[in-house]
Amino acid sequence: MAENLAQEIREQEDLAKGIVADAKSKASKMVAEAQTRAEQSVKETKQQCHRQWRESVAAAEKEAEARAQEILAQGEADAKAFYESKKEEAGKTAEWLVKEVTAAYGSCRDV
Repeated sequence: MAENLAQEIREQEDLAKGIVADAKSKASKMVAEAQTRAEQSVKETKQQCHRQWRESVAAAEKEAEARAQEILAQGEADAKAFYESKKEEAGKTAEWLVKEVTAAYGSCRDV
């Protein structure tokens, strides 16, 4: 009976070693899978953040371009208004200048 009991204990020890080895193997696989999932999640999150950043930059560029067009149009309108406001004065100044030069040096017809 003692021999039978010792044999049964060895069998149970071998069975327990197999269970422990199987559990370690499964745990190792679970850790590797979890690490792979975590790495994939980090990669996907980085990609998503980069995509959102690119979209944000593109939107800002589009907004800046629209604002630049508005500023350009306003500048052109202001320049045209300034030109129109000074146009009449330039004509008067040119007439005055011609009169002064003619008075001082005579007319071109005199030559």
